[in-house]
Amino acid sequence: MDLDSLSRKLESRESFPSLPEVLSDVIHEIDAENISMESLARMIQKDVSFSAQLVRQANSGMYADAGRVSTVVQAVRLLGFRMLKGFCLTLPIFSRYRNLSGITELWYHSRVASVCAGIVSGHVSGVEKDEAETAGLLHDLGKVFLVLEMHAFTNDHLQTADDPLRSPDWKAETDILGINHCFIGARYGRMFNFPGSILDPILWHHEPGKAIHNKELTHVCCLGDQIATIVGAMHPDFMFVEPVILHSLDYLGIRPERFSSILNDCLEVVSRISTID
Repeated sequence: MDLDSLSRKLESRESFPSLPEVLSDVIHEIDAENISMESLARMIQKDVSFSAQLVRQANSGMYADAGRVSTVVQAVRLLGFRMLKGFCLTLPIFSRYRNLSGITELWYHSRVASVCAGIVSGHVSGVEKDEAETAGLLHDLGKVFLVLEMHAFTNDHLQTADDPLRSPDWKAETDILGINHCFIGARYGRMFNFPGSILDPILWHHEPGKAIHNKELTHVCCLGDQIATIVGAMHPDFMFVEPVILHSLDYLGIRPERFSSILNDCLEVVSRISTID
């Protein structure tokens, strides 16, 4: 697929995997900002499969400290509107295509990056935890589009993921396609009305120095992404930590001893997150 064909596909929401009607309605109501969490929970309960998945996520290692969640309304209250919207976009897609090469690993990486970004946010003033977690969850969503639309291309990258001399995934995508998963993911997020505070980290998580707005959150998302690799939740198509991590640590003023503490916190939580849902 050449750049023109790829660009045309990205012009339409239909180019991305469709969402169940109930979840589209939930996203619409969240955007309208005029609905209670209890009402949202009642809507979600119409989709039995998603309801079960949501409760399972709320009981995962990401939120284990909050106590046992047994109902959808408890899950919705725990997650909050932004993270709930993120799960509405990601859970059905990753579940539907989990048998494709790399998708299971990508879902695990995204969940770990989310929790790591949330932990980093606790050490940075002015960055909200739920925004950091949502950005971390969505940061690689553009890769799903590439897996679905360019499976041969992504398979080649999966097979060479452990080659330290190969360019990072996003650079290789840019060199070959003219755009990368960061751009595609931000495009997807824009279609579903995510705010710039979430779109900027999606777009610039590999190049946080280029972000003009939401710089701190973008660097936090970058660290969440790279720390996920450090603790063993690697990208399925590139398994190495990038030097950009040093830039983000410096920008946020995180010194080595504090970074060591952050890594320990991340390892403790990540150890409770299952690699398979």
